[in-house]
Amino acid sequence: MRVYNNSNVKNLADHAAEDLRNAGYPIDEVGNYSSGIIPTTTVYYRPGTDEEAAAKSLARAFGIRAEPRFEGLKDAKPGLIMIVTREYKPGSGGGKDGGNIK
Repeated sequence: MRVYNNSNVKNLADHAAEDLRNAGYPIDEVGNYSSGIIPTTTVYYRPGTDEEAAAKSLARAFGIRAEPRFEGLKDAKPGLIMIVTREYKPGSGGGKDGGNIK
């Protein structure tokens, strides 16, 4: 899974990635998303793949949205993409149900 910051809150993606790791989710990459404004913290998945169920489970655990990838993410490599925005509260959500999410 990749986690990207889409806010001006310094290190927000790092904090979110740490929360996800603590809940058992593997993190492949942490960085910034600057190709547009995302309205709220969302995990994106490729429709019709195992990513959809994984994204919805993660969204329930963390109280965020799960949505199909939008045009700007459609060609990104496989795996969940979480884009965090300023309302994300580090230390929120996430039980130990991460497991096999890529």
